[in-house]
Amino acid sequence: MAFGLDQIVQDKNLALIFRKFLYERYNNENFSFWLEAENFKYLTSSSQTKDRCKEIYEKYFSASSKYELNIDSFQRKELDEKIKAGTINNDIFLAIQNSIRKLLEMDAIPLFTKSEQYKKYNDTKTIDIDLSERDRSVTIVMMEEFFKNRLKNPKKE
Repeated sequence: MAFGLDQIVQDKNLALIFRKFLYERYNNENFSFWLEAENFKYLTSSSQTKDRCKEIYEKYFSASSKYELNIDSFQRKELDEKIKAGTINNDIFLAIQNSIRKLLEMDAIPLFTKSEQYKKYNDTKTIDIDLSERDRSVTIVMMEEFFKNRLKNPKKE
């Protein structure tokens, strides 16, 4: 099996390094979205699901968003139709999330595995990341939520 997103997100430190790698290349929105969509699957109340869906939509799919994802028109239309119809459930972002996973695994992850950051971590298993307040982004909060959700329910994918 090829090295992919599953291996990265199984190791919190490696995920932090991957996040920093993407952030330095102005390409963090794909990983951030993937994490937020993964965490979205664990929501249990319908009001929480609807509110969070709106937040995620505004953040990643609104034309005015600085984190707008580059997805195909079919996926955007399908998402817009589901939201307009009110058919919001925990899998509403699944198709887009799977596309983003493919993109990360075909493009960003191969570059990451060739990077000095990855090689250093692989050799030493230590990280050199300043998690000061300035660097403490929403992505890191999403990662913490992701790892908490995985501990509570490791089988849900």
